[in-house]
Amino acid sequence: MSTEASTLYVAATESLVSESSATSTFEKMIAVAFTHSSGETFTKELRETEKQIKKDFEISSMPGPWRSAKSVIQTALKMGIGLVDDNGGFYGKTHLQNKIKEMKVVPVPLDAKGYADKVIKLLINTPAEISQKEVYHAVIDYLESVI
Repeated sequence: MSTEASTLYVAATESLVSESSATSTFEKMIAVAFTHSSGETFTKELRETEKQIKKDFEISSMPGPWRSAKSVIQTALKMGIGLVDDNGGFYGKTHLQNKIKEMKVVPVPLDAKGYADKVIKLLINTPAEISQKEVYHAVIDYLESVI
């Protein structure tokens, strides 16, 4: 097993032990990802490590911290998001998740249909702490005042 696989193996076993190891798992995984020349080689290394962990520990799926770190790092690599900041340190998981969200946002066209769709989506997904009934009444009052 190579040095990268050993690091991934340690990260995977830590993620098996405790949910609190999520930060350590992410840090080890991003360090290994950075050493790879491509996302494909990193994915191959992940697959090999997962196969070994599943065999050694007789589990059918990897633990949550591992899957979460893997998802964020692989998505960042696929989207071309850098893993290292200006000071040479690795970005944290939350930073990468926010960058991924920023890049996935598709601007809504500013025509009437696009804007109406956006408003309808907001109305449908009213947060639980806000009364949908009050929101709908406010919208109706507004529409009646402008039409």
